[in-house]
Amino acid sequence: MYRTILWATDASPVSDDALPEAVRLLQPGGHLIAFHCDEWSTGSRVNGISLLADESDRAAKLQAQVAALRADGVDAILEIEITHHHVVGEIAKAAEHYGADAIVCGTRGFGVAGGTIAGSVAVRLPHVASCPVIVVSKKAAERAAPATAG
Repeated sequence: MYRTILWATDASPVSDDALPEAVRLLQPGGHLIAFHCDEWSTGSRVNGISLLADESDRAAKLQAQVAALRADGVDAILEIEITHHHVVGEIAKAAEHYGADAIVCGTRGFGVAGGTIAGSVAVRLPHVASCPVIVVSKKAAERAAPATAG
C-alpha cells in the first residue's frame, strides 16, 4: 500500500477504470492526488481557448469524482495542470512535486500500434517517472470489479 498516490487521469472511461485500483492501493490515512493535464499544443487551442469542447465538462466530472472520494473518507485533491509540455513529463513532475509513492493510470492498450509514434502515456510514463507506475487495463479493471463490488 502507498501513502501518496497520483491518479493520472484524462477523465476518460479508461482513466475511470484505474481509480478503484488507486483507492485500493492507498493506505489508510493516505493521500490521493487526481491529476489532469490539459495540454496546450498548437493544434488543441486557439487564443488560449481549448478546441476540445468538453474540457470544462472533464473538469466538472473530475471535481465530482474527487468530491465523491472525499465523501467516502478519502483524502483527495484535484490538480489540473495547463501546459505547453508533453503530458508524460508533466505527470512525472507532478508526482515528484507531491512526493507520490506511486502513479496509477489507465490504458487503452494501443501503445505504439495505436498510431501514436511516441507511444501512449501508459507506455512512456514508467520510463520517466521516479516512482512505480501501476497501469490498469480495461481487462484488469473488469477482473477486479467483482472483488470490490459488495
